[in-house]
Amino acid sequence: MTMPTLPAVDASDDEWHAFSAQRCDELIPYLAEFILDRFNYKARYVQQRLWRSFGTVSAFTRQYDLYFRMFLKSQEFWPRECLVLARIGFKQQRVGHGRALVELLVDLAPKFGYRYLAVECANANASAFAERLGFTPYENRRHWIGSVTAIQKALDRQTG
Repeated sequence: MTMPTLPAVDASDDEWHAFSAQRCDELIPYLAEFILDRFNYKARYVQQRLWRSFGTVSAFTRQYDLYFRMFLKSQEFWPRECLVLARIGFKQQRVGHGRALVELLVDLAPKFGYRYLAVECANANASAFAERLGFTPYENRRHWIGSVTAIQKALDRQTG
């Protein structure tokens, strides 16, 4: 996979917005495949509940609630080359859905160009999850961030 050419750091917000929207559109089929592999839904049902709006991707059913933001404005809280897991929830917990999703996102990072993953507004369960996967706490463990490289190393240690 070749990494897409990121806009220049000083590129306009419009250029970054267009780049983010394109990456979000490209992420949707991967998320649809992930959802179809993990849950017993028909493809059409998944497609109806998976959408992009500006620089975000959302997916919601009774089984999962996912909301991602990519390549935020430079004055935002996170680094620009970041995919933020703003919401990550699964009805069935501790069965590997979250880990499998993070593994997918780490694998896709070179294709999409993000260098960091972040977990935003984490509760106790999300904080423990982030810590296990190599994220670093920020703001008194309320938020977590990790480089794709550090998260991959943590994943490798757990499986190796």
